[in-house]
Amino acid sequence: MRSNQPWQDSVRDAIHRLCFRNQSEIFTLKELRETELYRILHETRTHSKTPRKSLEITLQQLRDIEEIEFVDNNGSYRLKITEKLGW
Repeated sequence: MRSNQPWQDSVRDAIHRLCFRNQSEIFTLKELRETELYRILHETRTHSKTPRKSLEITLQQLRDIEEIEFVDNNGSYRLKITEKLGW
């Protein structure tokens, strides 16, 4: 685990971990927050007052560069690149 990792890298790693654990490229914002937010904060050494908002902004950035995409309006996303996960 790297320390002081940029948010985008840490969130990307968290998405990969979550998808690997679930053996699915589909994940939800809720799952990501509940299972990975603490680790993201630790990796980025963030003391943000709004970590949930930072997570949402980072997901938007990853969507904009087409690494993830919306599946529905209920907070579900799909990881677009799964070959690196080794399934």
